[in-house]
Amino acid sequence: MESQRRRPRIGIAALLVALATGCTHAPGPAAGGTIAQVNVVHEFLDAWSTVRSAPRPEQVARTREALLGTHPELFGPEVFGPTPALDRDLEKLMVEMPRLEPKLRALAERMPGEVQRSAQRFLDQFPELDWSGPVASSLSFSQFEAVWRTVSGRRTLVLGLDAIAYYRGPYAPMDPVVHHALASALLPPWKGPGPAPLWWTVWEEGFPLAAVRTIDPGVSDADLRLPNEGRDPAYLAVLARRVRGVLDSTKDSDRRQLTGGAGATAASTGRWLALRVGQHVLAGRTLHEAARMSGPQLRSAVDAALVALQRPGS
Repeated sequence: MESQRRRPRIGIAALLVALATGCTHAPGPAAGGTIAQVNVVHEFLDAWSTVRSAPRPEQVARTREALLGTHPELFGPEVFGPTPALDRDLEKLMVEMPRLEPKLRALAERMPGEVQRSAQRFLDQFPELDWSGPVASSLSFSQFEAVWRTVSGRRTLVLGLDAIAYYRGPYAPMDPVVHHALASALLPPWKGPGPAPLWWTVWEEGFPLAAVRTIDPGVSDADLRLPNEGRDPAYLAVLARRVRGVLDSTKDSDRRQLTGGAGATAASTGRWLALRVGQHVLAGRTLHEAARMSGPQLRSAVDAALVALQRPGS
């Protein structure tokens, strides 16, 4: 989801990526406890304020120095993959900074309190998620809003404040972002053998979306990155039929058939389809029960959801 260097898109591409991978979590906080946090955006903004009128190479050099001088682990392979391109990414960010700075600065100021409140609210409801941070308020260069990474041996939720500020604005509600990420971490990892089949990745995307709709019933479609064009029941029915036809596939060609070449409507409908599948599977189950589902029971539930969605209006 986050390895490609481009603006994040609302699309079925998100359907095909697992947000949660297996790990050993640090002990969770007691009710009212403190979530461990790291914020590197303040150092970045301080550096930027001293070079905002400087030539671009100096801007890149000074902001790079600020980031690598505080938490270099957040800008290396553990977060950005085997070939991070920090200078290139910073140069692209510099182009946006004159317009982005006030939004980013306002968001960075409110994030510590928002993260603590939102994460603690979730953990109070789901004590089985044995985790107490860290949460890193960082930069993603618009590659992601929230991803799980193992950083310096610790399971870390990394937030891309630049992406959040750019696409949601500085005062957007953070509960949907944080709760979506934490809900994804409730799911067990795929245990194989081999790569995860399509039905599993549909569930990995659908469960967090449906969970946020349950935990935060007032959340908007925009908060969940669900555009209006994805609502079409007829198109959902077509896509449900296509997905069901390759439900056990692990082939990249089948994934590409769903993610490429069909335009924005196909992409956005994929995210809607995942949500609808999640809601069907959750019917009659608690979030706690659903998060523990796996194997044939889960596959059967996903398949039944897709059968129902093939009937427009279901």
